[in-house]
Amino acid sequence: MRTLPDKFLGAMIAVLPLPGAPRYDGNDERIVAQALSDLRHYNEVGADAIVLENSHDLPYVKPPLPAEAVATMLRVARAVRSRFAGPIGIQLLEAANETALEIAHQADLDFARVEGYVFAHVGGAGVIEGCAGKLLRKRKELGCEHIKVFGDVKKKHCSHSLTGDLDIVDEVKQAEFFLVDGVIVTGARTAEPPSALELRRVKKHGHVPVLIGSGMTAENIKTYFPLADGFIVGSTFRESGKFLGLLERKRLDGFMKVFRGLRGKRRGSSS
Repeated sequence: MRTLPDKFLGAMIAVLPLPGAPRYDGNDERIVAQALSDLRHYNEVGADAIVLENSHDLPYVKPPLPAEAVATMLRVARAVRSRFAGPIGIQLLEAANETALEIAHQADLDFARVEGYVFAHVGGAGVIEGCAGKLLRKRKELGCEHIKVFGDVKKKHCSHSLTGDLDIVDEVKQAEFFLVDGVIVTGARTAEPPSALELRRVKKHGHVPVLIGSGMTAENIKTYFPLADGFIVGSTFRESGKFLGLLERKRLDGFMKVFRGLRGKRRGSSS
């Protein structure tokens, strides 16, 4: 089993619009080629892990996703797997968590990023209900319990009025109770960092790895580096730091220089 190192960087590949999405252009070869182009850059800078996401499928829909979209995403996942030796994760928006797990199983991936793991919230596509019970039963059924499940808590781009009486630590404790492998903390929206105060509280009271899932930049990573066990990063590598922009190598190199420096100092101090 591929192991995620401590303080790992999960570099995001924002997969181009899949079949059925409004912006799909009919060119599946371009979808795969774009993913592999991003992967090449991530390989060259030594990213610890890769995270695949159907980011361009705006506006997102709840499952079931179109069969053609699932097949194309599986093709992307297998292509990336064949060219990357480290851990690979996947997320399918919006809340297509069982489908993401099935693709992870079929493509020999290592983890799934899951929204709506516990409780319920209102996402852009509607009400998202807790999936932990069904998802872990599906994982057991597939015989892929080595695939880790990382659950977002108080997920970005969502209304949490349904759980307004619950603090983020309450959600973390419930996710742990429901056997999550790690939790993901984000800002309110993509490219916005989470609250450092919330992260400190989650780290203090939680007992599973804590990942940051939005808003990391070369300018703020020094502040957030001590507060999490892993970092899923995508937007800051792209033109002007935009979510769906093209990967900009200068921005990627700049982030990695700072990130490697921080991790090198940490390893040096612990030796």
